[in-house]
Amino acid sequence: MGNSSMKYNSAPGLAGLIGETRMFGEVTAFVLRGLLRRALPKMRRHRRRGVLLIPGFGAGDLTLSPLADRLGELGYRIFFSGIWCNVDCPVHMLMSLEKVLRKASRKTRGKIVIIGHSLGGIYARELACRFPELVERAILLGSPVKDPLEGSNTFLRPLFEWAHRRCPGRLGAAFAPEVEMSQLAPRVPETLIYSKTDGIVQWQNCVETGAHVDAIEVQSSHCGLPFDPRAFEVIVDRLARHAERSRIVTANSAPRSHHRFHRVRSSLAAIKHSRQVV
Repeated sequence: MGNSSMKYNSAPGLAGLIGETRMFGEVTAFVLRGLLRRALPKMRRHRRRGVLLIPGFGAGDLTLSPLADRLGELGYRIFFSGIWCNVDCPVHMLMSLEKVLRKASRKTRGKIVIIGHSLGGIYARELACRFPELVERAILLGSPVKDPLEGSNTFLRPLFEWAHRRCPGRLGAAFAPEVEMSQLAPRVPETLIYSKTDGIVQWQNCVETGAHVDAIEVQSSHCGLPFDPRAFEVIVDRLARHAERSRIVTANSAPRSHHRFHRVRSSLAAIKHSRQVV
């Protein structure tokens, strides 16, 4: 994971934690919007492509169920990380997630879009860096890809360190030499979704640059990012981009295949006619 030459000294504090309580309203609104859209069949789409969801620090797959339900309604095939509580050492977690990614790729016979929230996004980015042949795109929600420990909430930092006490060295070290996080952005498309009102991590640490990187700002709490309506629009848009490219490729290749078949058929007909003449 890349380290920034400039460190920010405005890590969220107590006010940021208090502001995170709005996530309850954000989740409720997200679920209600999903229930409304289920009553509108014309809004449903059908794309059988794989999406792997990775939860944030201290969270589990259950926390991303509302997002999984909404994407499932659109026809995407959802894969969960198998994480009950994301506090394991990154060394072990990445090995486990690699297995999940490979299994998802085998089942769909294609590349997987990985969506990760917070710490889950850091893992999503690293999987994209290590296995570009398996990952179509990485979408990060409030993930501090730069200096994850330094950019975290002052009051929560001891908790992060305690939870990763089984890692070799400090938490900061666990995200560097032992795990060998990639310094550069992935070679596959990467979408970074962040909020300047994030109460858990510094938003500046959630943004990086690269040839295939785009960063989108939304108005949300940190915990509510997976349920923010603007973030969901961005996710659906990025998922749809591959489908559009696939249709273009199919449309362009179909006529060529048709023409090749027509030429072969014409040649066979000419051979048959020449034999009849003889």
